[in-house]
Amino acid sequence: MKVKGRRLFSLVQTDTEYFNDNQDKIELLDCQQDEKICKNYLPEINNYFHESDMYFRDKQFQKSIEALKNAFYTTEEFRESSCSKCAEFIQSVIIQSLENIHDELRKMSTGLFSTKRYQLSCNEAEKVLKEFKSSGNQSDYTSRRKKKNEFAYAG
Repeated sequence: MKVKGRRLFSLVQTDTEYFNDNQDKIELLDCQQDEKICKNYLPEINNYFHESDMYFRDKQFQKSIEALKNAFYTTEEFRESSCSKCAEFIQSVIIQSLENIHDELRKMSTGLFSTKRYQLSCNEAEKVLKEFKSSGNQSDYTSRRKKKNEFAYAG
């Protein structure tokens, strides 16, 4: 029996095949407010998400955290407007992304095969998480995730 020399499996997958950089993290489907202030800020916020993802893939965790901080502070600019619920939802997505980064960093900096070089980034992520969760009069961010009918979230 002859076996053809084709590749049956591909163990190498490029970032462009695995990560869809063309898809925005958050898309506005419907806004109950007529002003749609959040729509003006959404491209900037999505750019920060893309930056954060790229830095995370390159293991530049400090820059990844900084990009998420910039996205969070951008939502603060329209939090007091009629789109405050949109801002709260976007902030909850940012917090969730930061929690994922923190969990990854904690796994890499503890345990049998841990390395201390990620400890500084892990501490920074924890500090920023505490800051975000305590900012303003935010309610529990998981309750804000109920606004999925207004946004498409590509987690």
